[in-house]
Amino acid sequence: MIISFSKYILFIFLFLITFTSSSQDFTALINPAVSVTIKNETPWSYTFGTAYRSNIYQHTAEENLDNKKLKINSQFTEFNHSTTRKIGFNSKLSAGIKYRFVETYTGKKDETRFIEQYAYTKKYEKFKLVHRVRFVQRFRERTTLRGRYRLLAELPLNGNRVDAKELSLVGTIEGVWEFGKEEVPNYGFRYSNYLGYRITNNTVLNLGVEYRYRNFTKDAYTQLFLISALKISI
Repeated sequence: MIISFSKYILFIFLFLITFTSSSQDFTALINPAVSVTIKNETPWSYTFGTAYRSNIYQHTAEENLDNKKLKINSQFTEFNHSTTRKIGFNSKLSAGIKYRFVETYTGKKDETRFIEQYAYTKKYEKFKLVHRVRFVQRFRERTTLRGRYRLLAELPLNGNRVDAKELSLVGTIEGVWEFGKEEVPNYGFRYSNYLGYRITNNTVLNLGVEYRYRNFTKDAYTQLFLISALKISI
């Protein structure tokens, strides 16, 4: 089933590249990530992770459609940490930091991000919903403030819960608002769809795609991510 889903994701990925890149600025990227979460008997947990991002295809609306080419360019390597506290049965508060090594790949200044978020999970008989509000401060050549709201739905594909060696289908929609002293406020939209495979009770592998429609109030452009994430809990 994972192989079939992988073929489906690849088909959607290639289709969206062809469809969306024909009329506007478009970039396709890969974004693998690995994270380890340390849990204990207290309400606190601690997550450490790393991620990598690279362009694999880029097209601007002005380019000749007959001259499209793969353009593989690394964007950054990231290391991150977050501390989370569970509040009651359904809520969590988190704060974290990300550091992205950008200058090595692009010549631009490295980026530091501070992140604060609140998440609320509601479980139903056949699926669960997760509401997440996140605030981000980005420090690089300029400072950007960002507000985000995301709704996630997870549907087990075997029964009413996801156990080891079982699959789940996950979809998310998210709105993003960015502003700063040196930039005009802009808005974006994100949609993702991926398959989660629980390798063991403490290890999950996600594979899917994320579509981003960015800055649609001014100079809109789109991005398509082929995402993979390995999440380990200890």
